[in-house]
Amino acid sequence: MSVRKLASGVLAALALLGGAAISDAKDPVNIVDPFEFDPDFRWFQPVYDLDLADMKPEKRAHSGWFATYDRLNLYAGRPDVFKPDTGENKLDSGWGHRYEVGFMLPGEDHGWMFNWTNMNVAAFDTMRQERLNRYIDPEDGFEPVAPPFGFPVRWEEDNNLGYNFRFYDIGETMNVFHYQSYELNKTWRMTPYHYGGIAEPLVGIRYMKVRDLNSFNSYISSIFPGTAPPSPPIDPPFEQLTTQEDITYNNMFGGQLGFRYFKPHDRYMLSTDFRAFFGGNWQSSGFKTITDLTEYDGVGVGEDVTNMITRETPTIFTKNTEIYVGYDVRAELGYQLSKMFSVRAGMQVIHIGRGVWRGGSGSGNTLAGGKKDQALFMFGATFGLNFNH
Repeated sequence: MSVRKLASGVLAALALLGGAAISDAKDPVNIVDPFEFDPDFRWFQPVYDLDLADMKPEKRAHSGWFATYDRLNLYAGRPDVFKPDTGENKLDSGWGHRYEVGFMLPGEDHGWMFNWTNMNVAAFDTMRQERLNRYIDPEDGFEPVAPPFGFPVRWEEDNNLGYNFRFYDIGETMNVFHYQSYELNKTWRMTPYHYGGIAEPLVGIRYMKVRDLNSFNSYISSIFPGTAPPSPPIDPPFEQLTTQEDITYNNMFGGQLGFRYFKPHDRYMLSTDFRAFFGGNWQSSGFKTITDLTEYDGVGVGEDVTNMITRETPTIFTKNTEIYVGYDVRAELGYQLSKMFSVRAGMQVIHIGRGVWRGGSGSGNTLAGGKKDQALFMFGATFGLNFNH
C-alpha cells in the first residue's frame, strides 16, 4: 500500500470519528454497558444506619449486576408406592444449594434473572451385615485376585472407608431422589408503594429434573458344603448380594408466572417470592438386577478372596408423559453488612402438585413400583448471602 493511500485512509477515519462526535454532541445516545463496574471495587465498604435511613427504597433495590447464594435444608415427602407401611406422610431431611444471578438495567426498571436450585434427599431403612471375611489388615493393602476364566484381573476389596471391617448395608430405600431446577425470568420493577414496599412481577421458563431411586437388596451366605446358590454354582464359603433397583427420571419443562415483593427497614430487608409453574413431564424408568457373588478360601481374619462375580441383567425401560403444575414460594429476612453484601435467612416451599413419577414400574419380585402422577412436597429453611453491585 502506498503512503498516499495510507494517509488518505487515516484522514477519512478521523473525519468519520469527528462527524460522529459532533452528531453525539447534538443528539447524545446513552448506551448501557452491563459489564461496567465501579473501578474501586469497594464491596466491603462500611455502611451506616444514617446512610440507609436517608436512602430511598428504590435505591436499596438491586441495580446493575446482583447475585445470591443460599444453603437449603428442606424436608421432602416420601413417594407413593404400591406397598403398605411406607410412611407416605413422613418428611425426610435433605440438603441443597440455590444460586441466582441477575441484571437490572439502571434507570429502566426491568431486567433478567437466572436461578439454579439443586437438592438431595437420602433416607434408607437398612441393617448392617458383616461380611464373611469381615476384617483385612490395612497394612496388607490390596492384593490381586485370581479371576474366573475370561475375566480381567480384579483386586481384593479393603475395609469399608472409615471402618476397620467390611460390611453391607442391607435393606431398602425409603426416600431417595435428586432435584434440580433451572429458571430464566424477565422481571419488571413497579413504582414503590406509599410505605416503601416494591413489587417486581416476573414471567419466565423453568426446567426441572427429578431423579428418583427405588432399591431393595438381599444377602445370603454359607460356610457349609452343599449350600451353594443355584446360579452360578459355587463352593462355600460364599456370600451373595442381590440388588434390585428402579431409577426414574422426570424431565419437566414449561413456563412460570410470579412476583417478588421486598421492603427495606433500616439495615433489614424483608422479601417474599412466589412462582406458579406448569408444563409437560417426560418420564422414563429403568429396572435392573445386580448380583455380586464372592467366594473365599475360608472364614476368619486374613482369608483370601478366590473368586468374585458381578452379573447385571439388561435394563427394562418404561416411559410415560404427564402434565405437572405447582408453586415455589419463599420468605426471607436480610441484614445489610456492608455497601454491597448482606446476609439473609428464611423459609421455602416447593410443591409440585401433580405429574411426578416416583418408585418406578416395580418390575422386580420384591420391588414395589409407584404412581406416575403423584406430588412432590419440599419445605424447610434457607440461609445465605446477597451481593448487589
